[in-house]
Amino acid sequence: MEENQEMAANINQDIANVEDLLIALGDKKRLELLTHLINAYQHKPLCVKDLAELTNLSRPAVSHHLKILKEAGIINFKKNGTQSYYYLDNVQDNVARMKILTDDLVRITC
Repeated sequence: MEENQEMAANINQDIANVEDLLIALGDKKRLELLTHLINAYQHKPLCVKDLAELTNLSRPAVSHHLKILKEAGIINFKKNGTQSYYYLDNVQDNVARMKILTDDLVRITC
């Protein structure tokens, strides 16, 4: 019984550690933006204008979603003059945090 309580506490902590990621990834439009950033990853970062054209979202809507993704540590940007170019960031760290949660979930349910 004590082991189950400890595992449940671990799961709660794991969830707290990835809550920002889960919230940021829980929106279809943000997932669409991420897909475009992933597709562009090898070629070049994308700016708000590029992403607005690719997604048919307004620039303010794109900026709003990018802010949430940035605050979650999923993307970052670099400035070039007045333009900001967005790219994936912290991929290994974010995947590692999610893996801890999924590993603990498998351990508690199997």
